[in-house]
Amino acid sequence: MIPEFIKNRIEIKFGKQVRYPKDCEALAVCISNHCNEKISPATLMRLFGLTKNGPNQARLFTLDLIALYIGFDCWEEAVNEDHISDNSYFENIEKIAISGLHKEQIVSVKYSPDRALKIKYLGDNNFLVVESVKSKLQKDDVLKILRLELTYPIVCECVTRNSKSLGKFVGGKEDGIMQLSIDL
Repeated sequence: MIPEFIKNRIEIKFGKQVRYPKDCEALAVCISNHCNEKISPATLMRLFGLTKNGPNQARLFTLDLIALYIGFDCWEEAVNEDHISDNSYFENIEKIAISGLHKEQIVSVKYSPDRALKIKYLGDNNFLVVESVKSKLQKDDVLKILRLELTYPIVCECVTRNSKSLGKFVGGKEDGIMQLSIDL
């Protein structure tokens, strides 16, 4: 099996949790398309602990493919990178599949003009603002967000402040979200 922090990175890039064999089939296609190399769904099932068949250890080639998929040159770099940074990192990405987030994960969002938010995922598409720079949204606001994608505005279906609903909020109407990152 692979370390939990590597699984988290894979699931974020993949856009959903890997819980079932069919998830491993879809993930194998994504990894193969991204890396131009084939990887077996059965191998991924073993690595994610979804089956007990076969050897526990993956070949280095397979681990290198996984590292390449999540943005590293090789397995050793992926493992060492996360240990050096105390299992936290920032990665600029184009789209965040909210369904793939884990509770307590922090997402950083920058949108025009010169606004920034750090929001903590609470579950069920709800986020808590933990930091706000030049935004009308304030620390401790609770936001209901359905989509986080570059070039699209940040749309909060509902903003709750001090237990009072403030209604819908749209930020970055002109240029949309300019930067997204996740702190694992």
